[in-house]
Amino acid sequence: MSTTMIEPKSLEPRRTGGAPAGEGADCFDLVKKFGARILRLAKYITESDADAEEVLVETFLKVCADRSASRSDEWVRIRLATIAVREALAKLNQAGHAEREDGRCEDVVAREIFAWGDDYRQRHRPEQTAGILEQAMWSLDPMCRAVFALRDIEEVPVEQTAQALSRSVPAIEVCHLRARLQLRERLSQSFRPALSAIEDPW
Repeated sequence: MSTTMIEPKSLEPRRTGGAPAGEGADCFDLVKKFGARILRLAKYITESDADAEEVLVETFLKVCADRSASRSDEWVRIRLATIAVREALAKLNQAGHAEREDGRCEDVVAREIFAWGDDYRQRHRPEQTAGILEQAMWSLDPMCRAVFALRDIEEVPVEQTAQALSRSVPAIEVCHLRARLQLRERLSQSFRPALSAIEDPW
């Protein structure tokens, strides 16, 4: 996947008639700045390269349509992230993936956690660690993935996360906690020290 698939002219057909002539180029600058990040975020939710690319295009079209020159990069980043997650969840729903109710507390207690130790960084290369995290995220239900991605990866405030996902703040907090504990449990299986390294030699 690559954000080079988007060119300034691809952002023009859906612009309003009063948009400044340079707006397409400005939007392309946003794609260059945030595109890879938003594409990765969309892939976390959709688990599909093709769907993530569609989410990327739709997200930037929507943000560029209402972008004001006075908006900060931080505002734009959060706006892009929240729209991308909404678009990704909508795509999953269209594909018939049921969304599990996120208001309950099932599985909120991790059952088996191993101490990772600091040596997991030596045992796994950075790209391996990223792959392990990605697979662990895909084991979560879509809503938990969305909440974790917004809160822990994009650092979107809980109130904005709740608004973006049309959920209450308490529901988001429960889902966030469940996602963190489930991820910790799954990651501990990959990052735990080898048994031979922790067994008593005597």
